[in-house]
Amino acid sequence: MSKSLAELQPTITTARLSLDPPSPQDDPSMRAMFSDIPTMAFLRFKTKEENGGWTIPEIVARREGHSKQIEDRSGSCFYIHDKATGELAGVMGANTINRVDRNAHVGIILWKKYWSGGYGTEALYELMRGLFEDDKLHKIAYETTEKNDGMRGFLEKACGIPLTYINKDELMCTATHKWVSFYVYVIFEEDWPRIKVALLERIRAGAAKYANKA
Repeated sequence: MSKSLAELQPTITTARLSLDPPSPQDDPSMRAMFSDIPTMAFLRFKTKEENGGWTIPEIVARREGHSKQIEDRSGSCFYIHDKATGELAGVMGANTINRVDRNAHVGIILWKKYWSGGYGTEALYELMRGLFEDDKLHKIAYETTEKNDGMRGFLEKACGIPLTYINKDELMCTATHKWVSFYVYVIFEEDWPRIKVALLERIRAGAAKYANKA
């Protein structure tokens, strides 16, 4: 008897977030997020805006593809939910996992309202902890774009990882008719203990800050 997605990739809970396996109930919210230009400002090549945004069948196909990756252990995908409201806050995961050579390509997309407040740090800490500590990977790579200051700042300042290399003019964005270059950051297993301490401190400081505002 095959295991369910919830058994293969159990939900992870943090102070404010629930990191869940893909679910059909989030298809409408996922469609809205991927089609929202302000949210996808640095990932315009993913919006399908020239076609009026994503369709539900396209979102279903995307979810089913991620579910298959979870089943064959070639990737992971977590739907990020705000525990306080239950709403979809974003999505993250390992787009590919090479278990032979112990590496992965990872990424995250958050609704714009969740860009500040440390939600991304809270989620990505759990993603990286799982990949390095549970899956025993040797390295993971993030790809982002030049002007994505939030993602690049997280990697360079919070994680202390320098830019590794640039894939110049990697694809043509049909929405902007401009070439997109990817800025790649690689984190190795020997980097993780230091990054783990830094991110936990960042999360604790953020929790104290927002508790004082409450």
